[in-house]
Amino acid sequence: MFLINYDFYDLHALLIYFRYDPARFPDYLVPIRQIVDYFNSPIINEINDNQIRKLVSPYFHEQDEYLSWVLVNNRYTANVRIIKNEYYYFILSAVFEELLAVYPDVQRFNLLCDVSHNIPLLLADETKPLPIIKTMIKTYRKQYNPSFLVNELKK
Repeated sequence: MFLINYDFYDLHALLIYFRYDPARFPDYLVPIRQIVDYFNSPIINEINDNQIRKLVSPYFHEQDEYLSWVLVNNRYTANVRIIKNEYYYFILSAVFEELLAVYPDVQRFNLLCDVSHNIPLLLADETKPLPIIKTMIKTYRKQYNPSFLVNELKK
């Protein structure tokens, strides 16, 4: 299923939250894995709004005040765009898979959140996001993983 631009904005907010409070990430491992699975599932021509919120909300904890937006089932009426570029889903899958892989290293995790939090926004709103993304992730590649998003950005 396709996501809409507002789901990409939710991914942005999720990355910002984990950058703000990385200690909360372990409580959201299951929905993050579900998001990755969703990205990697066959894309069919169907839209399911609020998909990211639906995956994360069952795991919401009261202490995560800044994540309370996941509890709201929005009805979008303006500027709704369907994100149909399947490669964008591969890029996001790689970002969230990297988060899952590096979490125990909080310094690396924070840098990854920092360099990647705007990727969903760029994919949703920019006509040519790839050069910007390459610039944004340069620091992470240099410090930790030179192959981060290399294959995904080539496609």
